[in-house]
This record gives sequence, structure tokens and C-alpha cells, in this order.
Amino acid sequence: MENLFWIIAVTGVGTYLFRAGSLVLGSRVKWNERTKEWLSYVSPAVLGAMLGPVLLLSDNRWVSVTDNAVLLAALPTMLIAWKTRRFLLTVTSGILLYALISHLIL
Repeated sequence: MENLFWIIAVTGVGTYLFRAGSLVLGSRVKWNERTKEWLSYVSPAVLGAMLGPVLLLSDNRWVSVTDNAVLLAALPTMLIAWKTRRFLLTVTSGILLYALISHLIL
């Protein structure tokens, strides 16, 4: 158990230093416009890479749209996020929609 604590602590410190270092150094570097434009695509690409498997796969197999409570809840949640741009409303509606779809409909 003590070993697990140190693994988590060292990983946390390393993550913090990596992020803090990139913030400090990134603010001092003068980026050209082409690099700024390229970097603007990184966040959506990473988000898509993380959400794709969560929304479309279960046990490493494709899940039908009609049997996929996560995807069915995510679609209206994305619309709510896009329209309202309110984080708490988006998270709450996503949780409620998932609970409704997974327990009452599917």
C-alpha cells in the first residue's frame, strides 16, 4: 500500500511539473500564426480521440446505435452544451439523460 502511495505521488508531481513547465515556457515563446493555427486543432482532435471509443465501443466491439445508451445520451447532451454553453447544466443533463435512457428505455 505504501508503494502505491509513492507511485501516485511521483506521478502527480511529474504531471504537475510537466504542465507547469509547458505553461511557463509556452507563454514566453513567440509562436508564429501558422503554429497557432495548427495548435488550435489539437484540443478537438484529442477530445475526439478520447470520446470516440467511449461512445462507439463496448468490450472492443462496435455497439449498435439503438443499443448504445451512452451514445443516445451524448447526442442531446452535446446539443445542450452547444446551445447553452453552461457546464453544470450540460453535466447534469448528461447524467439525467443517461440514467433515463439506460434504465427506462433500454
